[in-house]
Amino acid sequence: ADSVEQLCHLAARQLRGLVGFDRVMVYRFDDDGCGSVVAETLAPGMEPFLGLRYPASDIPQQARALYLRNLVRLIADVGDDGAAITPTVSPEGAPLDLSLSAVRAVSPIHREYLRNMGGGASMSVAIVKRGKLWGLFACHHPAPRHLGYGIRTAAELFGQLFSFLLEQ
Repeated sequence: ADSVEQLCHLAARQLRGLVGFDRVMVYRFDDDGCGSVVAETLAPGMEPFLGLRYPASDIPQQARALYLRNLVRLIADVGDDGAAITPTVSPEGAPLDLSLSAVRAVSPIHREYLRNMGGGASMSVAIVKRGKLWGLFACHHPAPRHLGYGIRTAAELFGQLFSFLLEQ
């Protein structure tokens, strides 16, 4: 690739081939915290989001911090309400920390947001540049989409390699 823009477009296409989601976007954070879709590949008939800009509040700081700890986030079925965990505290009495759990539920508000966008499944892969969250690969699919451990791990490695190239 001759530019960051071209690299983003190539990466979106390759990640879509790996994970099989109908839409893969590269979502870049601007200096003001807002996000922009700078690259996208999508199935025929889908409405493009390329060039759209979103407010910083679209991805709260708590979620952004979590992406630095847990590089891949898969929501296999936005219609799944999840299951309660019992007990809700550790043996020491502290609240359970599920931030690194691959099966941790997401906010009902976020699931509703995804449904409003026509999503049945979503996956995000963090793009980290020089220790800071530069952006995300945001993947959407109109129906539930379950990915095995091997594909999730490959997507995480893909994000890390992309981040490395971006730093170069």
